[in-house]
Amino acid sequence: MDPFFAGRWYWSLKRWISERCLQRALDGHGDLSMQTRRATERYRRADFAVRYWRSAPGPVMQVAAKALDAGIPVDAVRLVVLNTDLRVRDGQVHLRRSFFMTVLNTVFASIIVVHMFLMCAMTVALTGPIWLKVVVILAVAFVYCFLYYGWSLYTSRPQHALSKYGQTFDALCTASTTRSHNKVRNLASH
Repeated sequence: MDPFFAGRWYWSLKRWISERCLQRALDGHGDLSMQTRRATERYRRADFAVRYWRSAPGPVMQVAAKALDAGIPVDAVRLVVLNTDLRVRDGQVHLRRSFFMTVLNTVFASIIVVHMFLMCAMTVALTGPIWLKVVVILAVAFVYCFLYYGWSLYTSRPQHALSKYGQTFDALCTASTTRSHNKVRNLASH
């Protein structure tokens, strides 16, 4: 259900459109043209978005690829990319950690549990056959669990992934900003 709640279908459609545009650019302009380069970049971003459920800037894409190489599960990387917890600020990738989100997640989860309990209590208090009450309570529980699962994709599950793999992401973000400089060769002397 994660791909549905994350909107992977949207990114799959965008990748399909980008693939068609890339093919038209290749057919019309060749593989060395600027149109083909732009179409290739759009396709690369759409392909990344299908894999990680959201498009991202180039430096974030690099950190996500390095996170997989570092042994972080793809589901955790998807959650971090989906929730834009990796952000580019001043040309550097930073991991966003918000205490406010933790508090907000707890409050919203409490509201959902209380509301579900009240709906079930209201069903029990109504008159009617017991089998109907059981069916309504099961339906209410199913709807709330389904919605909570989708809601947790954007709230509690990314927080859990950050608590488990946050140090590795921080190290990858720091490593991505400290690049080694290549030597510049003087081409005029050759």
